[in-house]
Amino acid sequence: MKRVVTGGELTQRAMRPADLLDRYLAHVQSDISRFDLLRDARPRACPACGGDGVDDFVRLGFTYQQCVTCRSLFVSPVPDAARLARYYAEGDAEKFRHEQIVQATADVRGRHSVGPRVRWVLASATSRLRSHPLLLHLGPDAPGLLEQLAAFASVVRWADVPPDRQADAVLAFDVLEWADDLGSVLQQCRSAIRPGGLLFVTTTSGDGFEIRMLGERTRSLVPPVHLQLLSRAGWRTALARVGFTLVEYSTPGELDVQAVAEACRRHPDLKLPPIVDELVRSEDEQVARAFQEVLQQAGLSALLQFVAEA
Repeated sequence: MKRVVTGGELTQRAMRPADLLDRYLAHVQSDISRFDLLRDARPRACPACGGDGVDDFVRLGFTYQQCVTCRSLFVSPVPDAARLARYYAEGDAEKFRHEQIVQATADVRGRHSVGPRVRWVLASATSRLRSHPLLLHLGPDAPGLLEQLAAFASVVRWADVPPDRQADAVLAFDVLEWADDLGSVLQQCRSAIRPGGLLFVTTTSGDGFEIRMLGERTRSLVPPVHLQLLSRAGWRTALARVGFTLVEYSTPGELDVQAVAEACRRHPDLKLPPIVDELVRSEDEQVARAFQEVLQQAGLSALLQFVAEA
């Protein structure tokens, strides 16, 4: 199975500016209260395999459970769909994220996120799909991404796809973790793709080093944006249930070690396994970079991208 590993000089400070992140999280907490997201929340089984979950940690008032079968992480009880819709449509947090954080990090995201995603999609599409394929984009607007892909493919937003035409591929970037009913969204994706077509996904991995080391102290983990963080086993099961086959699985993230090191500085009481602690706290940048590459190679970075075939 193909695996993508990246190098580079991406820093936590550039991608996640601390001052903006603090303000964003303050808006998130305010909106959680404003829309009363925990009211009428419903318990649920693992959205990947249907297994039982056990409480793992609480983040911003939301309980994350870990599936006893596939080890995926998921919020349960999960908020009511109507309240979630209001949070995204009317809340200050998402407005601040789009208008402040996305704009402030546009250049670095262009180099380290948008550009690599364009090259990834084109490489897989060239080898597996017909020339000038129809790509269906699921999720909010992605500045720069769709424009670059439009030079090589027909790119249509989800709401605009012709009802009588199936796409060659669906692009679901940083959106499936939002779904309060993941199985239903995956089924919709499967129905929208022709046989042999592809589903491209980027999301946060439940197997990721940053998440597993930090739990509730993971500053990049933001409910209700992250309602589920599936493990590799969880994704295999969830995709198979609706007729997809996993054909590529990579975790090319560059920030896990930096994020854990920063959390150690913020929380001196944070205890890590001894060897991991030595690697994370090393003053030698080459050590941290090498450790991050090992996580990428092992599929254990928090940033996940995969391709599934219909």
